[in-house]
Amino acid sequence: MIDTNVLWIRAEGALRAGRHADAQIYLRQLVQVVDRIDFEYEEWLRAYVDSLRATGNWGEGMACLSYLGAREMPGPDIMRLYAQRAQAGDADAIRTVRLYAIYLSRAGQHRPAASWFELGGMPVHRAIALERAGDDAAASQLWARMLAGDALVDRDYERALMKINYALCLRRLGHERARQAIADATTSVEEVADAFESEGLRERAFDCYQLIARLGSETRAFENVAEGYLNSVRILRDDGLKLDALRLYETFIAMAREAGEFHAVASILREAADYCTRSGLPYADDLRWRSAEAWIKAATEALAAGHPPQIIENACLAAAEAFASVRAFRQVAEAYRKITTLDLPAKNRERALRLIRRLGDQPQDAPRPMPVPEFLRQLPDYEEVWYVDLAEWELGGDPALVAAGVMADRRFPDYVRRHALLLVLELERRGQAYPALDIVKALSVVRAYPVIAGLEAMYRHGDASLRESVAAAMGALRFKRSFGLVSQALRDPSPGVRKAAAASVERLVFPHAFEPLRRIFEARDLPDPEAARKAALTAIGKIGSVEALDFLCDRLREGEQPFVKVASTAISELPNSELLPYLRRQIEFVPAEHRAVLEDTAQRLEHRLR
Repeated sequence: MIDTNVLWIRAEGALRAGRHADAQIYLRQLVQVVDRIDFEYEEWLRAYVDSLRATGNWGEGMACLSYLGAREMPGPDIMRLYAQRAQAGDADAIRTVRLYAIYLSRAGQHRPAASWFELGGMPVHRAIALERAGDDAAASQLWARMLAGDALVDRDYERALMKINYALCLRRLGHERARQAIADATTSVEEVADAFESEGLRERAFDCYQLIARLGSETRAFENVAEGYLNSVRILRDDGLKLDALRLYETFIAMAREAGEFHAVASILREAADYCTRSGLPYADDLRWRSAEAWIKAATEALAAGHPPQIIENACLAAAEAFASVRAFRQVAEAYRKITTLDLPAKNRERALRLIRRLGDQPQDAPRPMPVPEFLRQLPDYEEVWYVDLAEWELGGDPALVAAGVMADRRFPDYVRRHALLLVLELERRGQAYPALDIVKALSVVRAYPVIAGLEAMYRHGDASLRESVAAAMGALRFKRSFGLVSQALRDPSPGVRKAAAASVERLVFPHAFEPLRRIFEARDLPDPEAARKAALTAIGKIGSVEALDFLCDRLREGEQPFVKVASTAISELPNSELLPYLRRQIEFVPAEHRAVLEDTAQRLEHRLR
């Protein structure tokens, strides 16, 4: 175990004596202790920066400064040597220049970052930096040049993203071609989304629909907002992500209300209510009540706009129906009273009066139902995929650049950023001599979504031993994207890679994992089907959702070994007491020989609730 107090005393002594080589040995050991409190860890880093600066080691020094959030980076004079070496083709110097540009960008120094991205041969990052610096004219020209180049051949998704950025630059500039560019970008994204869905890549399709919604929001084209959000909700619903789907419903409702589209607000609230009813979420009545209020607002707006009375009547009738469904009878009567004031045929007004009399003199509303929690009504903060995915493509999975982006991004937890910092420092120190297998291990410890791109690149270009290491590392990265690489590794020609991939499948346990795990279990083209399917079923058994329980019980009904044993074991170990009603419901539907395990589990969960 490292005694940090002793190391810090030795480091301070070496610094005071000017023995920077010795100080750096101690300080390097200290910065590897990633579980220390902020002020202590940052004190070590600042001392490390001072020592590195004294010895002219700016590669590692810049990484530490970026982690610390410093806006002041070394000036052009210090970077001139790296620039000269980079222009001469030195690979390590090119990496340092690119890292420097990333650090400047993360520090908000977008204008100088754009210049260094140009020197580092990173036009996508340069265009993004120019946009962030407010130079849309230069950025649009750069996007246009890239769109006309050869790098986007067979890269439909990246081309669509560039079209979006180009179109929005033109719109901010007020260019006459902006409208046509936006229409062209929207069509391209729609085509890519269709292609992703047909290939079963629903996560990628989701990103595309979010892009369509973003375009609609930027251009105030509500039909695009609706297309983007409704398709996004559909994908989340299909994946069983109930709360995420409801959150996105709420986002779309807020945007529709802001746009004054109250008819859409009412319709979507009703759709969301029906979804909550089907999914067992307790917010359906609140959504129906709000739907009724939106119909009243739509009727009021239609009346003020001079729309035909029949349109206003239909909105009031829809409001009355929605209020009645939540026993808000006073509100029902108010909706019918609005109808009696409209210029409608006599029979329509008489019907409304008859219904008012039927409700009585003083009808009462039931208590307001349980509202959707505030955290589900907050607008989600989705990644700027129009920038992020293009930047990832340009990085090409370079481990140092990927880790630097994580390390300098304060949205990630400190322990994640510190592991990323250690990888950057090691790559700066060892360069091309850093073994690939060690890089894989270091990336897997970072545990952040962007490192998947680095592992994917290493898998594509690695030999069997490296691919096996990557496949084993993926089990530590609990993201839906991980399943893309794991599924590929399950079909690898090397048995060792396939075995490592199956072991990773068993570790990829998180709520959103059910659908990709189900696809692995049901795949019919796996070289080692039993091992992969057992791993997938074991992971499903640990998710603890209703869908997972249903899937386990289906295995009992099918009676196929060895999956019956895996499913029985998983059911016997269920920890989630909320599954108790669903568990009881399943008992009579499984074969008699398997009912005991369900009954025993139900009894255990009942005892836990007492």
